Amino acid sequence: MDLDFFKLIDSGVVIVGDANPPSSYRKGDSGLGVKELQQKIMKLGYTLPKYGDDGSYGDEMVFAVKAFQKANGLIDDGIVGEKTLAKIDDLIKALNKSKEEDLPKVTSLGDKYSFQVKTKVAAGVYKYSNLAEKQKVIVANTIFSVYGYTEGVKAWAVPGGFVMANQVEPLPVILTTGGLSKEMEAEFRAFLKGEGIDSELNVHAKGNPSAEITVSGLQLVKVRQFLDGKDWYYKNVIHIK
Repeated sequence: MDLDFFKLIDSGVVIVGDANPPSSYRKGDSGLGVKELQQKIMKLGYTLPKYGDDGSYGDEMVFAVKAFQKANGLIDDGIVGEKTLAKIDDLIKALNKSKEEDLPKVTSLGDKYSFQVKTKVAAGVYKYSNLAEKQKVIVANTIFSVYGYTEGVKAWAVPGGFVMANQVEPLPVILTTGGLSKEMEAEFRAFLKGEGIDSELNVHAKGNPSAEITVSGLQLVKVRQFLDGKDWYYKNVIHIK
C-alpha cells in the first residue's frame, strides 16, 4: 500500500513530537529519553546486561556509550551529545530501513470501511508497516480513523504511517437496519454466529421491522460488508460517547 495515500488524508489528528528534547544525555540523567536511548544502544549491539533500559543513565550506560563512540570515531567521553545522537540515529535508520518486499502486507479498508479508534496512551506513528522508524507521537485520547491493518492485526494504517494496534482501542458504534424480515433476521443471526461476533442483535418488530447491533473495529467492518453485500438498508454509524 502506498504510504502517500495516508499522508493525503486530512483526519484532524493531533500529532506532536517530544517537547523540548534535550540536546545531550549524561550520567545522572533519567526518564523516557534515556530509556529510548538505551533501547537504541542495545539495538545497535551494545549490551546493558545488569540494568537494561531502566531509564537511568548510570555507569553501565556510560561504558556502553564510550564503546559506541570509540567504534565510530567519536570522542569517547560517555556523554551523548549532538554528534553522538546524530550517529546513533543514522545507524538506527539504516538498521530499520526495510525493503518493500520484506514489509508486512497491509489490507486496505479504504474510506468506505474505515473506522475510528482512540489512543489509550501516547502512541508512536511509525513510517513502515513493521513498526520501524518512529516519526511522531499522537497524544493520548486522540480519536482518528484507521484505513488498513497488517497481518495478525499488529498495526493499524493511519494518516502518515502506522500505529501499534495494542496502543489504541476501536470505538464501539451502533448500526441500525430497516425493513428486516424474519428471514433476513435469521440470516443475519447466522452470519454473526458464523463469524464469531458475539454482539447482541436487538430486533424491533413494531412498525417497519428493524434491528440494532453495537460493534467495533474489524467486527464493524465485517458487519457493514455483510449488509452491503446483501444490499440491506442501514443507517450511518453513530459514535457512542
